[in-house]
Amino acid sequence: MPIMSLFLLGILDYMVTNARVMETVAAADLAAHAGAQEITVLPDGTITATTAGNGIAVNYFNSQRPGSAQLTSVSCGRHQGRPACYLTAQVRSAGYLLPTRWVTVRAIGYLAHGVTREDQ
Repeated sequence: MPIMSLFLLGILDYMVTNARVMETVAAADLAAHAGAQEITVLPDGTITATTAGNGIAVNYFNSQRPGSAQLTSVSCGRHQGRPACYLTAQVRSAGYLLPTRWVTVRAIGYLAHGVTREDQ
């Protein structure tokens, strides 16, 4: 019985942590795409980003994040040679069986052609 209890507690710990991480991934992904919509690409290919994109990404993330998550960084501009917004967040594990730890989540939202805020 004690071994079965530990096994079930381990499964519960894994499932709750996984659910928290997936919620954080969804919030970070949506926030990255929202921030990327503020990037402007000029006809000559120059990528210009303002701090407004970072602020919008932060607001999106904070309004949708689970209580166990926190935003650690936001950077909207040029990433990997393309216009994008990059977010890093951390989410706390459940800690039922294993010690509580922070899991890092990274999301990047690229600006798709014709998907700026003005086009909507």
